[in-house]
Amino acid sequence: MGSTSEIGASIIEAGASGDLNQLRAIRKKVGDDWEFRRICDQYTAFSTGWSVLHHAVEIGHFEMCRFLIKKVHVFVDPLTYKMDAPIAQAAKRGHVEIVKFLIEHGANVGLANIEGFTPLHYALLIGNMELMELLLRNRVFVDAQSVVGTPLQIALSRGNAEAVKSLLSHGANPNYFYSVEETPLGIAVNARSFECLKLLLEAKADPNAYFNGLSPLSAAAREPDTKFLKSLLAAKADPNLLREVTDDDLQDIFLPIEEAATVRNRAAMEILFPVTKRLAHYPNWTIDGIIEYVQTEEFLAKGAERVLRLLTKLDIRGMQYACNEDLYSAIVQYRAATILRPWNTKWLSKLSMWEARLDLKIPSLLGAQKCVRLMPDLPVPVQGEIDAAANVTFKKFLIAGLAFSLDPYNKDTDHSFRVCLFDYFVWLTQMRF
Repeated sequence: MGSTSEIGASIIEAGASGDLNQLRAIRKKVGDDWEFRRICDQYTAFSTGWSVLHHAVEIGHFEMCRFLIKKVHVFVDPLTYKMDAPIAQAAKRGHVEIVKFLIEHGANVGLANIEGFTPLHYALLIGNMELMELLLRNRVFVDAQSVVGTPLQIALSRGNAEAVKSLLSHGANPNYFYSVEETPLGIAVNARSFECLKLLLEAKADPNAYFNGLSPLSAAAREPDTKFLKSLLAAKADPNLLREVTDDDLQDIFLPIEEAATVRNRAAMEILFPVTKRLAHYPNWTIDGIIEYVQTEEFLAKGAERVLRLLTKLDIRGMQYACNEDLYSAIVQYRAATILRPWNTKWLSKLSMWEARLDLKIPSLLGAQKCVRLMPDLPVPVQGEIDAAANVTFKKFLIAGLAFSLDPYNKDTDHSFRVCLFDYFVWLTQMRF
């Protein structure tokens, strides 16, 4: 009935249009069931890498999915160019019965795409509780990281207390964060979900844990509703916590009471004032005196100076760790620095490169995306004595990118492309800064 590519194109077209009768007719014309299955498994849409099964689950065609899996016996977990399996595609569209059917026939519930999204992430992003419970019953990994965080972080950001309760009951870590630097408690405060905050505290979330910037208590100090602040203090959140981030006395920037003062939250300050130790550089240690002082040029200058000192220390220590090949410690320093200076592409590119070398795919990708957004006019190296080394880097990048595009499932080409990509980013930022 034509070449293999023509048959494959017809199969994809039938899947995309939901024409099960056409798909059956193609199978009959091919004649050989093994050959038909092979074409279904190997032929994908050129632009997306979608198989016929991806198309069937996308449109929610249960009978076509049943036909492909039970009659044709296609592979249940083919991956697109973005590494999405059919079960992820079905979850993204909220097709619960298809997800259930795929699980029953061996689909891997924990497969993550290039951005870290698993079916559980998609279930929470669309707010489908039935789908979430189905996945949790099938022992999906509850703390999987994505570019928008863990499933728990997603549920918290949406104030979905029911989902938070279920995730915690299935073992979600109430303190875990990485790609998204905010702790679960901090997200609950910013989402203004008091019910979520209570659930986290009941699950023994640490009220004093945070990466950098605003602690959960500092975030609560800026909120007009003081019940967040009171609950955190009752859970032993420290109002005097200035956590050290280096070996000397350089610490985070402001206390919770100062955060409250900057937004003139007098109600929060009245709660914090009796439990906050006096800061010596304040000329008038009263609520009115603190509010008055945080509006002064002196306060702003001191804050800017502390930020600059902190960034300098983090940069120096990060490079020291990197030179000693302690990339994990270097990453910690630069992640703290990029929170305070999220537009510094030189730091972002270093961070992405080191994360790529350690195979931390999700944060590495996230950093690369930030670089691209911040530098949309990325320069292309040109021939010349100044750019000779850069051209070698650029050529390696193009060759590796071509090899990866021809065989995206090959681990060796994937690794080579990733390394060359971030070497290229490093060169670009050195040229720009």
